[in-house]
Amino acid sequence: MQAYSTGSALGARLARSRPFVHDVARACPHVVAAAAARTTRHSGAAYRMIAAAALCSRAGPTDPTRAPCSSTPAPLRLTGLRAGPLPLLRSRSLWRNAPRLSPLLVARPTLPGVRDAADSSAAADRPEAAAASTAAAPPTHQPLPLSPDTGGAPIHPTSPNGYKLPPPEIAAIVDAPAQPSLSYSPDRKTFLQITRPPSLPPIFEMSRPELKLAGLRVDPELYARSKMSYYLGISIVPATEVVPAPADKCRPLTGFPPGSWINYVSWSPDGTHIAFTVRSPGGPGDPPRGPLELWLADPATGACRPALRQPAAPSPYSAPAGPATPTPGSPRAGGAASPEPSAPAAAAAPAMPLGLPYRGLNTVFDDYAWLDDDTLVAAVLPGGLTAPPTRPGMPPGPKVSDNSAGKKAQNRTWPDLLKDEYDMALFEHYGVSELLRLDVRTGEAVIIGAPRMYIEVDPSPDGQYLLVTWLEKPYSTAVPCGRFPRRTQLWRRDGSLVRELAALPLAEDIPIAFNSCRPGPRGISWRDDAPAEVYWMEAQDGGDPAVEVSPRDVVLALAADDVAADPAVQPRQIAATDLRCGGVAWCDGDLAILFESWYKTRRSVWWRFAPDRPHEPKTVIFDRNYEDVYGDPGSPLTRRTRWGTYAIARVAPDPTTLAALKQAAAQAEAAAAAAAAATPPGATEAAAEPPPAAAAASAAAASGAGSKANAGVLKAGLVTSGGLASGEGTWLLMSGSGASPEGNKPFLDLMHLESGETHRLWQSSPPQYEVMGSIMSDTDPEAQLTVEGMCLMLSRESSSDPPQSFLTTLHEAGRRCEERRLTDFPHPYPQLRELRREVLRYPRSDGVMLTATLYLPPGYDQQTHGSLPCIVWAYPREYKTKEAAGQMRRSPHQFTSIGSTSPTLWLTRGYAVLDGPTLPIVADVQEEEAAGAGAGAGGDSNGSKPPEPNDTFVEQLTDGARAAVQEVVRRGVADPARVSVGGHSYGAFMTANLVAHAPDLFAAGIARTGAYNRTLTPFGFQNEERTLWQAPEVYTRMSPFMMADKISKPLLLIHGEDDNNPGTFPLQSERFYQALKGHGATCRLVLLPHEGHGYRAYESIMHTLYEQDQWIERYAGYGRLDPGYITDDTANGNEGSASD
Repeated sequence: MQAYSTGSALGARLARSRPFVHDVARACPHVVAAAAARTTRHSGAAYRMIAAAALCSRAGPTDPTRAPCSSTPAPLRLTGLRAGPLPLLRSRSLWRNAPRLSPLLVARPTLPGVRDAADSSAAADRPEAAAASTAAAPPTHQPLPLSPDTGGAPIHPTSPNGYKLPPPEIAAIVDAPAQPSLSYSPDRKTFLQITRPPSLPPIFEMSRPELKLAGLRVDPELYARSKMSYYLGISIVPATEVVPAPADKCRPLTGFPPGSWINYVSWSPDGTHIAFTVRSPGGPGDPPRGPLELWLADPATGACRPALRQPAAPSPYSAPAGPATPTPGSPRAGGAASPEPSAPAAAAAPAMPLGLPYRGLNTVFDDYAWLDDDTLVAAVLPGGLTAPPTRPGMPPGPKVSDNSAGKKAQNRTWPDLLKDEYDMALFEHYGVSELLRLDVRTGEAVIIGAPRMYIEVDPSPDGQYLLVTWLEKPYSTAVPCGRFPRRTQLWRRDGSLVRELAALPLAEDIPIAFNSCRPGPRGISWRDDAPAEVYWMEAQDGGDPAVEVSPRDVVLALAADDVAADPAVQPRQIAATDLRCGGVAWCDGDLAILFESWYKTRRSVWWRFAPDRPHEPKTVIFDRNYEDVYGDPGSPLTRRTRWGTYAIARVAPDPTTLAALKQAAAQAEAAAAAAAAATPPGATEAAAEPPPAAAAASAAAASGAGSKANAGVLKAGLVTSGGLASGEGTWLLMSGSGASPEGNKPFLDLMHLESGETHRLWQSSPPQYEVMGSIMSDTDPEAQLTVEGMCLMLSRESSSDPPQSFLTTLHEAGRRCEERRLTDFPHPYPQLRELRREVLRYPRSDGVMLTATLYLPPGYDQQTHGSLPCIVWAYPREYKTKEAAGQMRRSPHQFTSIGSTSPTLWLTRGYAVLDGPTLPIVADVQEEEAAGAGAGAGGDSNGSKPPEPNDTFVEQLTDGARAAVQEVVRRGVADPARVSVGGHSYGAFMTANLVAHAPDLFAAGIARTGAYNRTLTPFGFQNEERTLWQAPEVYTRMSPFMMADKISKPLLLIHGEDDNNPGTFPLQSERFYQALKGHGATCRLVLLPHEGHGYRAYESIMHTLYEQDQWIERYAGYGRLDPGYITDDTANGNEGSASD
């Protein structure tokens, strides 16, 4: 099982909050997840920072739903918490309470998505390829034993021409059971084993009505985001058990409605309560669907009870009662109590006030958060809720947009915007909530504040104050709700106003350039290391990166107690930056780390400063190019504070530890020098790795039942100048990926902050891939952390074994590890256990080193089977320099995790798969240096404009693809006449460009959910900041739509009909298909109903795999075709292939 860092585990959560995190990410493409450590309270602004960092690390700086962009730096990985890829079911309260409930152990996805191999002979137009194939594959080769099954069985027998199943060997992997998610209690003595659904959601769930409002998608029955994922059950398990725990060791939560779908699970700060929501699946025989219900569980017994009583009704899913809204601040009262839904819950529940009107949650924007151990605040449906507005039978008038003032406002192609007054009325109806404060022990419930469109409610670490943010009119039809007017206030916990912190107007004119941001206070959040001190950032350049000013950003702070005592007190400036500020990671009053970065120069700076002494100058910790992964120093580990938040962990190493590490470092330096002297002249790839010191290399077997020696090698790293022999000063633990020319080797360093001296405590060692993560010995927040005896989470995997988690304890001056296994998951797809995986390194024609992962089917032997049909699946990325573009960013020792639409599924069908070949798009550095001489911090120049990567996009793309294909053909594993190419999103755009500009390389292409006409995204796309009018030639040449008359190779287009990603509207595929068909190209368009940018429904994914399998089999594979494969234009009412 993989352990994931805080800043990189938010993919699912981003889907809920995209309109709000987008602008933060745009402001700082390299926004570090400084607030990732502030996870234990319901911290809204911190969450935005975490989400923004996640956007940078996995979604790029401008498009929150696209695939990763390597040109943006990875965020700061504050590894005090490990979270996994949960479905859309965790609230920010869960995220903020992450170490309490964030799944410290989360099973990797077991759903693979690979393609199949087919027999193809279409190479008559490529004699040179045929010749190469003949040279590489002697005629004596025997074919792989392949299944003749072509798939094509209807998923729904009553609709034989509808959704189809792929071949059974592919379907079997997609249907593999999901592993449970885990979440540790605050005291680490128990954990929740949370059951995932056995399969993908059915299409009926994805096809439920949804409203598209201001960039959101709302389920009108649930008053929640639409298409949420869910859990099926929760069990409490002693922390001594190994997961998956046997049934007799699991105490399931009982008493809530059977068959309910579970979301938003969180521990109370002291671990004495578990909160979660339930909802009806809404299937045949289920109760009707309605707003989510908040439930509470007793960890000691597993008994559950509703958090809010409901009136007498036959179903706990009944519609909200709707009494008059009580006076703010007054307890609810009146009415009669309803019977409990189950006896166990009733027996465990404390006395509750009779007749508390049932209030379903409104989770469109927020859900609930713990104020303290026994109190939470929840966003509930407003009292007196009326029916939603209905559309007028006759339009009230024309729709008018006006810019008479001539104001410049450039925006990307946002999806799901409000269209008219009716949409605005719906948006307000479903967005308005009330805040209810609930004492979970006494049942006292109080409404605080008036009904508003609350988007964030963020309790202070000590629970005495609230940061409350809501949206206001006027709404806009030009931008999503994240840019609507908003107001942020500081409240006491009883709802009384302390001070207004921000009142931001509508923001329709934020510049489209990277590092732009909204003017005014942003990132308003609580300090993690203080009971109640709020801080925020403010741009001094108006949010426009083109404005040269110093400082560019300032960081302000305000203690809540001070402003409560004296309303006239003013915020104090605690820091300033000349680049765009990305946030702050807090430790204590003497130490915080400030982050700033600049996209154009790829520069990232970490500063140390004392927040309680802002007059003291800050000092640089790191000033580096964030694209340089080889120089990544890692990120500080965090620990739990007295308030349940997470702050940077200080450690106090014993002098004996330092002496031992220094001795080992000296030995390592000597070994490195000897290795360097022995390196032959002219060797350009990685220098030999220094052998570990003898003392560090030995890992003696640890004592105790269930313990064994750590497979990772404890080694001393090189030490910078200095020779500290004592533990004085500030010492941090730095965890990083350890990128190197040999591949990633995660590490754990001990770093002296004052001198910069570092000692390597531990590093992953082949043939295993290990990650040392969260500190688990921090249950006493007041205790001093020491290296000796420290307990950490460890994830371990190999190329053949799935990730498993362990608790690792450091002993003997931090050089020996004792382990206890936490998980023992079986291989998720044993039929692929013997697959062959190899990380390839090969040069592009201009010398840039490229990387790809080659997969070969189990049982493949080159001498026996010869060359195979090959699938190339890729995604291009932009880089500033060729050096950064050529760096290695993966490990040959990681387990192959197969997703439900992954190309590696086709290993089961006998294909070779070249996954993730790097296709870097790099600016011409030499020309840029000449053009940009004298440029300022923003990289702007007074001379000619420097070149951009996309100026030579087509040339670099085809050059990289040619190098990849030539490498697998040279190795004799790929038949050059049967190489297909595919990709998703920007990878689909890449695919269309490759079949247009490099038809000699590929026999067919598969383009999923892409954009093909860049003139339809005129104000920038991906990492392109220039507009269509600034670079018309670039937009035109990069658009495969403009090459429709030149495309001669078969191209399959797949698109979700409800794609909600900026820039990839379904219209892109529809128009591209029409252009291809109009010129007689071999093409096919598949539109998936009710699917967004990524496909989720079981039927949609299975049919996608079927379509891909048949396309590859037909044009670039073995020719195993389903007789029922529809290829005419009229069958089933769908457009099909324009030829054949």
